[in-house]
Amino acid sequence: MIWKTPKMSFIPDPLLSARERGGRRFQPVRELSLERVALQACAALPGAQRGLIVIKEVAGPHGIPDLVAVVGNPQVLDDRLGSDVPPLLNELDAAIVASAAPRAPRSIATLARRLGWQVDIILPRLPRLLDVGALTETGPGVIVRPTALRPIGRLYAVETKVANWRRAVRQGRNYQLWCDTYIVVMEELSIRSMDRLLTATNEDGAGVVIDGRWRSRAQVRRRPEWRRLWGSEHIVAALGHGSVALSSSVGEKSIEHRRDPLVGPRRRPKGRSD
Repeated sequence: MIWKTPKMSFIPDPLLSARERGGRRFQPVRELSLERVALQACAALPGAQRGLIVIKEVAGPHGIPDLVAVVGNPQVLDDRLGSDVPPLLNELDAAIVASAAPRAPRSIATLARRLGWQVDIILPRLPRLLDVGALTETGPGVIVRPTALRPIGRLYAVETKVANWRRAVRQGRNYQLWCDTYIVVMEELSIRSMDRLLTATNEDGAGVVIDGRWRSRAQVRRRPEWRRLWGSEHIVAALGHGSVALSSSVGEKSIEHRRDPLVGPRRRPKGRSD
């Protein structure tokens, strides 16, 4: 059982990600000293009493946060880890699967319409998704997804910094591409720097802990379902899912960088491998 149900004074023991990217990164000693404060912040997140996991050094598609806190129903994650479907780390795969429903069959044309894509973006990826069980064809060109393939909870990326709040915000905004929000944990700042940090993070709905105190609470805003699933699948990989990850997105250009297909038509990207 990896989920924790924290009490007020509870400090969760972080798990180390089972999936590394480009070697282990260097973390300064002073920032390590902030880890306890960061863990206390994780234990105080909304809904943490229902279930909480904290993971160190999750290799996400955009950056490696110091910590990622996952808050949610333990059974949802248990169901996903018990599935034979490998982690869907490719952004396109996660979007296609998320556009399908677990019970109501949808045509491929409907999936494309929901995503704002051309059908020929989806067709080349379907055979492998069907083969690994990420999708099931209930009839000719009609698709459903397994109930276990859904967001596992709310993801909070946590970045600790002893200085350079601007860099913390830049990193946090990258994490928001696959996490629900981010939290900056820092030592004492000048009033001017704190005001600037709070102004920047308030725009993002991010949380701020300075000198061991919450200065601003993280706000979870509505996000596309496929982004939530994409982030969740990186957590599944970090927790050591037994299958080889399907089409890792590491090193690939993101949907965002290729003109988001959710907001307009597009052609199939060149050079993308399965």
